[in-house]
Amino acid sequence: MRILETGDSSLFPSDLVREQDFILRVRRFQRLGTAHFIANLALTSLAPLANSTRSLEAAQDKLREFAKVTRGFFTDMSNGDVFISWEGNADTRTIISRLSDLLPPETTKAGDGKGWISLFTLPADYTKLRERVNYYVDIARTQSKIDANGKPSRILQSEAARGPLTAWNVDQIGKLLGDIDLSRYIRIQPIYRRKGEHSWESVSEEFFISFEELKRERFPHVDLSASEHLFLALCETLDQQFLSDLCWHRDLIEGRNVNLNLSISSVVGNVFTQFAHGIPHGQRARICFEIHRGDLFQDFTRTMGVLDTLKKEGFHVAIDGITPDMLRCLDVTALGADFIKINVSRDRAALVSESAVLKKMALIPPEKLVFFRCDNNQALEAGVKLGITLFQGWLIDDDAHPHPEKTKK
Repeated sequence: MRILETGDSSLFPSDLVREQDFILRVRRFQRLGTAHFIANLALTSLAPLANSTRSLEAAQDKLREFAKVTRGFFTDMSNGDVFISWEGNADTRTIISRLSDLLPPETTKAGDGKGWISLFTLPADYTKLRERVNYYVDIARTQSKIDANGKPSRILQSEAARGPLTAWNVDQIGKLLGDIDLSRYIRIQPIYRRKGEHSWESVSEEFFISFEELKRERFPHVDLSASEHLFLALCETLDQQFLSDLCWHRDLIEGRNVNLNLSISSVVGNVFTQFAHGIPHGQRARICFEIHRGDLFQDFTRTMGVLDTLKKEGFHVAIDGITPDMLRCLDVTALGADFIKINVSRDRAALVSESAVLKKMALIPPEKLVFFRCDNNQALEAGVKLGITLFQGWLIDDDAHPHPEKTKK
């Protein structure tokens, strides 16, 4: 029997955050002396979950929500198994039944019916619980030494991935993206049409992946700023997988006006063909693909060909990422896009009022312009004077949906 106690945090590799945190929590429970009931769910012993990262994470999400509504504390281990703890005594039979009901029947049938749920009560079972947690410490230590042939989901969270973005990291992240459900990282921000002062109508919703959250959870040690061309390659991979996942989650966008960011490389591949095949021609006008100006500057001819392809397929197209100063030397009307998105964030808002910029903007039909990253009144006021009606940004979000306390003032 081996129990780690005083100073055991020094024994952990720096990526054993889950295990270390839970051991410290268990030790605190024991010091307090109050009764606690703890369930350990060995999800990875169930074949349908062990063989599918998506299924495993879906099960974790259900258990996390269950812990929340029952005032329990949810902790996932590095290998995917779970601990849920509750203060006080509990009806073990009821708990086992409720936990089992959260997973599909075909999932739990794959287990032995006994071994995938282990129950502990504190303070009586402290020694047995510590032995169980030490088992996960050993697994995590072993996993942290896995080489490039191991599971990407574990490698990218270990010390092996620490450092600048490399071709190897891009490859591992690409494999990871194909093995997880990106829909959990999808975020939405509306594009509004101004109807009057403090009156807005949502006309479309931009769907995008929360890249910061994805990085924090999946590859926290990778420095993405070290290589621009590798970062762009990673973004293209992410776009491809995002589009692929939408093929499986069409309900997210069905019947809605949506904007999707897309790299031009994604349009020439099989993923786009698969996506477009599932969208009836009569509904394609509700989807607007946003092509970043970086693609335009990197390969103008190829980008123009992609814009033409998208329009022929019946989709709308927007050029994204245009800044006010670019309008001085770029004829955006010649691009044939349905919309031009102008970045009017606080650090660029003053440029909108420059005479050269105003002159060029006056040549663009106002209904084609979208002021995005609108986080300041200066940009909003300048846009209104120009006759622009389409805006996007947190300032507009707040104005369209004011907080109750603001309304009272």
